[in-house]
Amino acid sequence: MPSSPPPPAPIRNVTTIAETIDAISTIIDWSIATASRLGYFAAMYKRITIAVGAAIEQGMFENGPRMERFDVTFAMRYFDAINGHFHPGSFPAPTRSWQVVFNTADLVQPIILQHMLAGVNTHILLDLGIVAREISPRLSALRQDFNTINAVLASQVSGVVEEIDSLSPALADVYAVLKQRQIFVINEAVRDMRDSAWRFASLLALEPSFVRPATIWMRDHQVAGQDELISNPLASTLLNTVAERESRDIVKNLRVLDEIVSAPAPIKTAL
Repeated sequence: MPSSPPPPAPIRNVTTIAETIDAISTIIDWSIATASRLGYFAAMYKRITIAVGAAIEQGMFENGPRMERFDVTFAMRYFDAINGHFHPGSFPAPTRSWQVVFNTADLVQPIILQHMLAGVNTHILLDLGIVAREISPRLSALRQDFNTINAVLASQVSGVVEEIDSLSPALADVYAVLKQRQIFVINEAVRDMRDSAWRFASLLALEPSFVRPATIWMRDHQVAGQDELISNPLASTLLNTVAERESRDIVKNLRVLDEIVSAPAPIKTAL
């Protein structure tokens, strides 16, 4: 019986967006080497992080240095979850919602977009609110940049879907079906997630510190339930049809995606 592939090396603390992109790239490289579906969300996240860095350089935020700290702190929650999953003796266990995402990577049935969106769902609905309160306890000062970073995120998520159509003939038909049927309207979905994350951050900002762990625990379990619904291969007849037509060559798919995410899609600052 073949042995399991070795886990990725632990990701150490990052302090800049450049270091964050390098760390995400190591996850993608490991996923290609081991044919792991964890690379699907990592590829999406790499594109988003590159775009955030470009938006900062172009002065799209009110406070660029703060938003770099925001982005790095946000990414560390993902990296901490990865570390906890692969190195349980050395790092704290991942949250329940991240564990659902990681468990889903072992399943054959979900389509590529489901793997991506489960990660997006957890990172926005759980991590984003926590990081917003941490970076800016006075939330009102962050509101405009919070909306901008979510608009950047949405433009990159939808951009990945659109560009797969032109760069990967193996996946083109799949995403043409997704767009024609409009089973998932990316911008509307991210807007709803953003608003929910802001309400969560506002709740954390109002609560006394001793209550926050319980609030985060409840939120985590709620998000985990949503992740399970997103990842459910029986979610709709359409997804079953898409799954039958989608390339199941994980390594090939990841290489195509890594080519796509090497540069950002057109960056939008309004959602």
